[in-house]
Amino acid sequence: MSADAGGRPGPVFLAPLRVEASAARLGAGSAGVERIGMGPARATAARARLERALPAGCPVVVIGLAGALVDGLAPGDVVVARSLSATTADQRVDLVHGGEVARILSTAGLRVHHEPVVSSPSIVSGDASRRAAAAGGAVAVDMESFWCEPLARSRPFAVVRVVIDVPGRELWSPWTVRSGARAYRSMVSAARALRRWSPVSVDGSALQEVGDL
Repeated sequence: MSADAGGRPGPVFLAPLRVEASAARLGAGSAGVERIGMGPARATAARARLERALPAGCPVVVIGLAGALVDGLAPGDVVVARSLSATTADQRVDLVHGGEVARILSTAGLRVHHEPVVSSPSIVSGDASRRAAAAGGAVAVDMESFWCEPLARSRPFAVVRVVIDVPGRELWSPWTVRSGARAYRSMVSAARALRRWSPVSVDGSALQEVGDL
């Protein structure tokens, strides 16, 4: 993992798929990138491994693709999770570092939405399924972030998801080739902007060591 000018550790990026890990590595430079696999089972297994392997206080960023659930988002847009929920659980978890991460990415020139994200055990497609997944207020859906969130108990944690498909244009359509290229560039830019992210406060309160929370 990398470190900032003050010696604090830089983030470790968690990327589900090979293409997402490739984009993260291209942007992150010397920051660590871990491929965690697709879906809740692999995400849960990776989280358990990383809970043992990563030191307390090491920032973690889940980075990857997402499907838009509502109109107004476009391929390449970045959704920084304000909160996480799952289609299979009656639970929502707020992410305290989302606002800070959203500001960093906006400053880097990305189009950023700081909104709730929902995780699903399967790909969400079709208007009816998107509406159902968005019922709790989420604007984007992925398949891993909710099951990685327990890492936030002892580490700064953020979720950065880049839109690849939107309502009316499904993931498996020919249109995805163009939107995929745009999303890949956004993932590279997001990882580059965050490669030295190391928060020093929570809710405005200064910390001696993030890992002491």
